[in-house]
Amino acid sequence: MDMNSRGTGMNKQICDMDEHGEMKADAQSVAAVAIDTHVTEKEQSKHIKQFFDSKYGPTWHVIVGCDFKAHVTHEAKTFFFFYIGKTAICLYKAG
Repeated sequence: MDMNSRGTGMNKQICDMDEHGEMKADAQSVAAVAIDTHVTEKEQSKHIKQFFDSKYGPTWHVIVGCDFKAHVTHEAKTFFFFYIGKTAICLYKAG
């Protein structure tokens, strides 16, 4: 596997998810597209948030990066934390 590739070519590692249906698949596929099509983590997180706000209603929060820690309060079955390559994605709904 080419570790210099982005998004769709990278290994996906699921760390913690409390939802396992369509929303989980959306989280992984939309994040992969965001990483493939946007250069900055800010743009990547905006892409993911806009998709989830549009499809699943507001208020989604997204953290994208290679080194961060998070402790969040979220609504039931709306928490996703996973890696695509070395990029971590934390996605959750609160509010």
